[in-house]
Amino acid sequence: MKTKKYSLLVFFYLIIFISCNDSLEFTVEDYQQKLVVEGWIEQGQYPQVLLTRSAAYFDKIDSTSIRDLIVTTAKITVSDGEREEILTLKLNEDYFPPYIYQGTEIRGEEGKSYDLKIETGGKIYQASTYLPKRPEVDSLWFSLAEGKDSLGIINGRFQDDPDQDNFYRTFTRLIGIDRKYVPVYLSATGDRFFNGKQFTFSLLRGSESINEVTEDVYYKKGDTVRVKVCSIDQAHFDFWRTIEREIYTVGNPFSSTGNEVISNVSGGAIGVWGGYGASYYQLILK
Repeated sequence: MKTKKYSLLVFFYLIIFISCNDSLEFTVEDYQQKLVVEGWIEQGQYPQVLLTRSAAYFDKIDSTSIRDLIVTTAKITVSDGEREEILTLKLNEDYFPPYIYQGTEIRGEEGKSYDLKIETGGKIYQASTYLPKRPEVDSLWFSLAEGKDSLGIINGRFQDDPDQDNFYRTFTRLIGIDRKYVPVYLSATGDRFFNGKQFTFSLLRGSESINEVTEDVYYKKGDTVRVKVCSIDQAHFDFWRTIEREIYTVGNPFSSTGNEVISNVSGGAIGVWGGYGASYYQLILK
């Protein structure tokens, strides 16, 4: 993958172009900061929500400015139609920023819908998600990549449900290496081209941060890997599909596909509130 090299070259030539043109001027429109939401609920687990605020492209980014973007005083309510609870802000070093709103009462259940309400800065933001039935993977196995003696990919096979449109998102976690589950490369997929069929898929390692495109995409023989395969609803899928299209198709900060990232949070926020019907598997790579 040559994404990072290409980005650095674009940046390099841009600097030269600016330095050689004293008369070059930029017109920057007034930036309207937005609330950024990343929230989820999984079967058997409590809801979790990360809140920050967006920054303008030319804003200075350092430790102080990042702290200022973290939203720690919001009131977040989650409801399952019968009960509701207010989430509590907690410190969690597995995430960045390391502050996450978590529940302690409502747990995710397959087949239920969950409403999210965020109150902050005198505004209200809302979203709803459905938690689908978890998928069942028939088999998983490891195969070496061409020309590699110890590096390769994880493969899997499952039967897609023909009675409805299905959407999936997949994660892996290398035992002893990853602190949490990391989305695989192009983690979100729909069954448009394999509806009702037996489907074989391949997994490449993804980046822990969506701000980086990793070049280390292979798994290593001898590793123990936990694989998390999730069913998600369409709105949840649309968000990650459009986010990943920007990350992997463009791959540098000076370009864009021109397509809008689709959020399911109303009120002027950007981001996602999504349910995961998750199945877990463990594989020793042999």
